[in-house]
Amino acid sequence: MSEEVTLRAVRPADAAALLKLLRQLGQETPFLLADATDLDSSVSAEAAQLQQLSQTTNNLLLVVEFDGQLVGMARVAASLAPEIQHIGEVGVAVLHELWGYGLGTALLEEVLTWAQANPSIRRLELTVQERNQRAYRLYQKLNFQIEGRSERGFYDTQDGFQTVIHMARLIDHKSK
Repeated sequence: MSEEVTLRAVRPADAAALLKLLRQLGQETPFLLADATDLDSSVSAEAAQLQQLSQTTNNLLLVVEFDGQLVGMARVAASLAPEIQHIGEVGVAVLHELWGYGLGTALLEEVLTWAQANPSIRRLELTVQERNQRAYRLYQKLNFQIEGRSERGFYDTQDGFQTVIHMARLIDHKSK
């Protein structure tokens, strides 16, 4: 891959491109744990949601841009409720044609850098289908720990019930 790849925070102006990316990801991989209704958002509704996201301190949405197109993303979604606002749920996805180029690793490393610098975030958690060994190995490599498994935690219309692994990484901020 010799063309320029840019990893950056999403902008409200990316709404249409982001929806296109999410729809393509939803079609090409059985590993996403997203609800199909999430993909039915209008461009204006998505732009408004991205604007709201940018105004929070404990949420993050990064995108990978390649050759003028969005080809991957990483999201940290956290609640505004004081009791759980320190927990960020992580999701990472890259278009299948670009697997193996280190984009998922770069996205997740950027998420970890952001979390270390963010005093609000003290825990990152995620779920991964057990059959998604590529993602599972990436999370292990970056020190996410297994906290449990859910048998029949996901249903794939072609492959049936799948086991989901719950993983987390604690974020300890260095004292100054």
